[in-house]
Amino acid sequence: MKKWAVLVAGLFFLGGCASLGLKTSCDGRTLARPSFFDRGQRLAAFKITLSARGNVLDGILQIKKMSEDTYEAVLFAAAGGYKLMQAAVTRRGADFIFITPPADKAVVRAKADSFLTLLLFPPDVYKSCREKDGLRSVTYERNGAVHYEYEAGGEYPRALTYRKTFGAARMNFGQYAPYEDGALPHYTYYQDGSVEAELILLSMKK
Repeated sequence: MKKWAVLVAGLFFLGGCASLGLKTSCDGRTLARPSFFDRGQRLAAFKITLSARGNVLDGILQIKKMSEDTYEAVLFAAAGGYKLMQAAVTRRGADFIFITPPADKAVVRAKADSFLTLLLFPPDVYKSCREKDGLRSVTYERNGAVHYEYEAGGEYPRALTYRKTFGAARMNFGQYAPYEDGALPHYTYYQDGSVEAELILLSMKK
């Protein structure tokens, strides 16, 4: 009787392992990551919808490459075209030149900083790659862990999760379309706590 109990327990264990899948290592450095400015582009424009605690704002986010390591990001209101935010963005973070007074708060600056640096500067410190059930998770380091998720056989990620010291942010990529010798996501969704942003790529210029 005891032998049967051990055998049944073993079968359940093996079945559980099969259903959960096994993680295997892979080389994530061969997989691409979205970059809007790595093929000589100098200017990008996005339609953006921002949502926070029931408040919704439609705008245009314009990003201009000023030098190899610096971008200018300007957010305009869709209605009226007036400027809501202006920042210089480098790998070290965003230096805010202007934020419209009602929104000029520390929490807004922190979330905008995370969003802009993730969008413009994919982390370059590679850590590891794990594959499970055909899905790949590639981890990079930048003041916390950045995990990219790839579909089976996919060259570009469907999402990333940024685990910061406090909390986590997630960015989803969709509607990839060919651009020169690569591809760009025409739709990007970002969530950081109660703040959400939807971006639609409008134009790219060199």
